[in-house]
Amino acid sequence: MLAAINKVIDRVENAAMIVFMFIASIVAIIQVIARYGFNSSLYWSEELIIYTLISMSFLAGSMGVRYAAHIAVEVLPVLAGPRVAKVLHIVATILGIVFALMLIWYGGTLTMKTLKIGQLSPAMRFPVGYVYAIIPISGVFMLLRHWWILVCVLFNRPYQALSMGITSGT
Repeated sequence: MLAAINKVIDRVENAAMIVFMFIASIVAIIQVIARYGFNSSLYWSEELIIYTLISMSFLAGSMGVRYAAHIAVEVLPVLAGPRVAKVLHIVATILGIVFALMLIWYGGTLTMKTLKIGQLSPAMRFPVGYVYAIIPISGVFMLLRHWWILVCVLFNRPYQALSMGITSGT
């Protein structure tokens, strides 16, 4: 069940990252052409690019859990032995769950309050609450990923982080 959910999250994150990168790249290229080619500017382009970069950053947090790419002290579990390493892994995962829950709670509160007051972005006049919605969404993704890792560690199931496909060539 968790593996199936994880695959769905992988697909959603990958598709969203592609869409956000595409939008940011195309809008930036159009902005450069408009500014230097036609001596005109798109007043909303910078804001849209910033919102897509922020969204990509929050999604990357969840992807970092999946790829085991977040910063970690790797020498301590190696020196401590397998039993202590397992306990450290459980503690780190529980801390990740707490962080994800905070993202969900505080991000959801921020999103709902901002939507309630009707705050609009300065240039695009877009409800900012929808931009803030990426915070609790990424928190849910992180929570599910950390929960999956915790289940694997507690029940001695193999957990394999995805490879980023980057090699040094040696």
